[in-house]
Amino acid sequence: MPKLFKPDELPREVITLSTYPQLELYLSKLASGDQGLVLLLGRHGTGKSECVRRALGISVTECEAIASVAPRVLCVEGHMQPYGLYHALWKFRDPPVILDDWDRLYADGDCVRILKPLCNTRRLKRITWLTNLTLTAEDVPPSFTTRSSVILIASEWRTVNSNVRALEDRAIILHFDPANAELHRRVGEWCDDQEVHSFLGRGVDVAPALSMRHYTQESQLRRAGLADWRSSLLPMVLPDPQLACVLAMQHEPNLRREEERVARFVKVTGCSRATYFRIKTQLDRRNTLRA
Repeated sequence: MPKLFKPDELPREVITLSTYPQLELYLSKLASGDQGLVLLLGRHGTGKSECVRRALGISVTECEAIASVAPRVLCVEGHMQPYGLYHALWKFRDPPVILDDWDRLYADGDCVRILKPLCNTRRLKRITWLTNLTLTAEDVPPSFTTRSSVILIASEWRTVNSNVRALEDRAIILHFDPANAELHRRVGEWCDDQEVHSFLGRGVDVAPALSMRHYTQESQLRRAGLADWRSSLLPMVLPDPQLACVLAMQHEPNLRREEERVARFVKVTGCSRATYFRIKTQLDRRNTLRA
């Protein structure tokens, strides 16, 4: 289940965005060079990285490797050793830099020290790293300048030291927190499995946080021919196993009568008939309000 940010887990000054058009507007400014440093926070599975790629006009295949490079952008995903990071920033100076999965990078103090000057708000920035590697290497200098704008993408955030605090102070910090209905609407633009999309849409009001991964995972289960694909994934979406079971029972094609659903619920959960009908009544009320 996607981890939700708690208020005390966010930096002090954030701009909270709840819709994809809002996020895309801010990212379009990054693409035009109007914002030198953006920190994009948000739970897993909301399509943050895809939105950044769209804004910068690059394809998924251009950002597949840990350090994959397109003519217009440097994309660093996951963990990278300090020298590899420094070398990549030197080799591809001036284009925008995407640091995806920043959660892992900022755990390395050397990487953070390299990134601190890169994330300066000045247009022209000087990166310096004085080590035996840079002092003796012929293909990379110990210091260089770059005009790269930077976007950091993270699903978690911790102010672990003063260097990370400095990045916070310099950045435009976006907290992307779409409601389930907004995420469900966005998934509908690309999901080609309408049965799965419709089914998960019924959990919009009861799931704490839907993830785009739920749609792809459930679609894989359904297309693999698993008859219980609904009940297999719902416990991942809903924290209450009884609620997940009742919701799955409503859409199980082999259970055509209510008595069959009740009997399956009692057998699977060990709970009573009364519990089944209490939960079903709650679901019916939510559906009525949505309608």
